[in-house]
Amino acid sequence: MASLILIGIFAGPTNSSFEDTVNGLMFSGDGVMSTIVWDIRIPRIVVCLLVGGGLGLAGVLIQLSTRSPLGDPNLFGIGGGAAIFLATVAAGIISVGQFGMFLGCIVSSVFVGMFLAKLISSIDLSPTKLAIMGIAVGALTITIGTSVISYGRVFPTQVVGLVSGSFTSSNWTMIYYLFPTFSIAILTSVIFSHKFYPIMLGDIVSRSLGVNPLKTRTITMGLVGILSGASVYAAGLVGFVGLTSPHIAKRIIGKTPSNLIFGSSLIGAITTLFADQLSRLLFAPTELPVGMVTTAIGAPMMMYLATKLK
Repeated sequence: MASLILIGIFAGPTNSSFEDTVNGLMFSGDGVMSTIVWDIRIPRIVVCLLVGGGLGLAGVLIQLSTRSPLGDPNLFGIGGGAAIFLATVAAGIISVGQFGMFLGCIVSSVFVGMFLAKLISSIDLSPTKLAIMGIAVGALTITIGTSVISYGRVFPTQVVGLVSGSFTSSNWTMIYYLFPTFSIAILTSVIFSHKFYPIMLGDIVSRSLGVNPLKTRTITMGLVGILSGASVYAAGLVGFVGLTSPHIAKRIIGKTPSNLIFGSSLIGAITTLFADQLSRLLFAPTELPVGMVTTAIGAPMMMYLATKLK
């Protein structure tokens, strides 16, 4: 992670030297370089880490609470709720400030998360059926969002940033919203982590052990909605980070829920930062959507996992 952070600070499309960047980092020398480092590069790195950590956490919460190895907040359409809200803002249908956008994204994603939680609890879904249901909800939210964008005749780069993910608009205001959101979510997840043990054995077993699967799943999907909405607000739809991070964490630190919560968050943060540096520098000064890179990593893993499902 440290090397990726250094790359994010010192590497970029500008013609500045290493010494110029150090001077900018220390607020000495050219004031323009200080602006580039402190107002563009460092906020982008921090937002990447927070968004990636949030997506990794959201992914492991879905997989633990639903027992589906294919759980991903954006793949399941939870982040799509926030995308619909942002589409209405971009199209000029709704006019809100930065905090209104942040809050609207969270509320929209929580709504979709609660809808999925209700479906899961009312219908006995196998992991495969749940994945199909989630992907269908995700496709529906993307369809609605793109329809709203088409109606508003939004500038194409805004569409790409929303649908495929982008960190080009990262700023300190986003960090002020994201950091407390992620901190509260991971703390709550750790407190609830012991309830995932019986749920992993099935709803009938969890009830016999005194754990209410409906209540736990509802709270969990609420947290997933908050994390997904916050990530879409900051970076658009960044796919497959929530899917891949828990599986990588399982191979490194095992299947203990509390370890997975921290491990998946860390791996999600590293994966997202790596994907952003690659998308930013591979064809500099032109940037690729970061979602293209995460999809290139995550899609083959999803295909592999699908072959293992019974």
